[in-house]
Amino acid sequence: MTHQLALEQISDWFEPGRKKLQRMIERSDRLRLLLLGLTHAAGCLIMLSPPAALALTISGAVHLSTHAQGPLDWFLVEVLGALSLFSAFLSWQLYRTRPQAPDGVTIETEHAPKLFSMLERRTAHFHIRPVDAVLLTPDAQFSIQATPRWPVPFAHHYTLCIGAPLLFFMTPGQFRLALAGAVASTAHKQCSWSGRLARTAEDWVLIYRALQNRPSLLATLLVKPLGVIIRSSDHLGRELLAEEQQVQVRWMLENSEEKNATDYLSNQVVTREFLAQQYWPMIYKAAERSPAPVVKPFAHFGLLLEKLLDVGTTRRWLLQAQICNEKNRADLRELLAGLGIEHLQWPGLPEDNAFHSIFTSTAILKSLDTYWQSTIESEWTERHRKFCQDRLRFEKLQARAHQLRGNSALRYVQLAARFLDRDQAIAVCRAMYDTNQDDANLCFTSGRELLIAGCIKEGCAALQRASELDSSLANHAHALINEHQQAKSEEGDQQRAAFG
Repeated sequence: MTHQLALEQISDWFEPGRKKLQRMIERSDRLRLLLLGLTHAAGCLIMLSPPAALALTISGAVHLSTHAQGPLDWFLVEVLGALSLFSAFLSWQLYRTRPQAPDGVTIETEHAPKLFSMLERRTAHFHIRPVDAVLLTPDAQFSIQATPRWPVPFAHHYTLCIGAPLLFFMTPGQFRLALAGAVASTAHKQCSWSGRLARTAEDWVLIYRALQNRPSLLATLLVKPLGVIIRSSDHLGRELLAEEQQVQVRWMLENSEEKNATDYLSNQVVTREFLAQQYWPMIYKAAERSPAPVVKPFAHFGLLLEKLLDVGTTRRWLLQAQICNEKNRADLRELLAGLGIEHLQWPGLPEDNAFHSIFTSTAILKSLDTYWQSTIESEWTERHRKFCQDRLRFEKLQARAHQLRGNSALRYVQLAARFLDRDQAIAVCRAMYDTNQDDANLCFTSGRELLIAGCIKEGCAALQRASELDSSLANHAHALINEHQQAKSEEGDQQRAAFG
């Protein structure tokens, strides 16, 4: 107890100094950059400690062996020899640990000669080293990613990652502008002090993952110290990383019309939301019928896009992305605020998209389908297995639906929308709600499903009942009610505008 009191007193003595130092760090950009640089230097020392220890122990052993004068000297030589072997073992593990570069389908010159000529001109203009690889990926990214060749933040491998879905939303002009912005962002990270610090902060995350993915004695020794480096780097470089994320779009704003840059951002948001909320759920629906991924989501992407995408839905996605407090969407809000952009408006699908302008044929999309099928196979199989389990579970619950209560009733409501048509699912929600009005979770789930099915009045009543039973559900319930009422109001406005 006395020892604990002494520690508390020491902590109280240092508390004013700690708070003063924290205020100084928050107020001074130069001090933050200096501390961030020292943090990165400490991380380099940690990662290079095995080869450094190997060099020291070998040189010490050689020096002592040439000047040995007795048994004690030879004993020290043996100790240093053992330490050098241990350091050599750790150094070998360090050598074999490589950060993982981005993955995708490699784009060769014959696939897109225009792309490589544009890239060559941009890299020459900005005086950066040539890009090592160009990949077509199944997401919505468009950036040049730097990956350390070794588990230290030096000697990078540069990869241009182009999301195939994004190309169908972009015009050829937007593609050229986005490519120039990506190269300008890479040049900033290569040539400026702040850019190098930001890139090093990103490198530590890749190195940390490499250690985690390769279990070894080295990883056991270095993962925790490296975790401290990453947390310190995130704390000190939060504002710097946010500024670096703006470089690409800021360059586009400064070197083109504002509409071109905002259209590019809008296309990125709409592409991400379309994939996450509409396209991939539709594709994964096939896992219910097939135990192996046989669908080809990219070879037919252009045709499906024109049939599936709705202008009203894209407006809602953009609005949600700009006002939502979720982590990935909050980043967009901060980006727009930093760039001085008030709002985004989607320009619509282009008549001549960037994919058909850049690539000579659609054969590479078939390669992307094959790549996607190989990477998604285990997840697909698990989805199919889970679907079969859920269907069996639903059939058992349906057989005794009249006596379901508690968690069984809740699960029945959740599964009804998947295995029944709309009218039957609505009937299940009503029945379970009527017989379980004292269960807050079931009232909430029934109300949410009724809202989704279009039964606004009944859904609102069930959600209101849930919030009365459990106050912790009130905020979420009211948010769902407001969202659906707003969507209904917007739909009515659109109809009036159409017939007005």
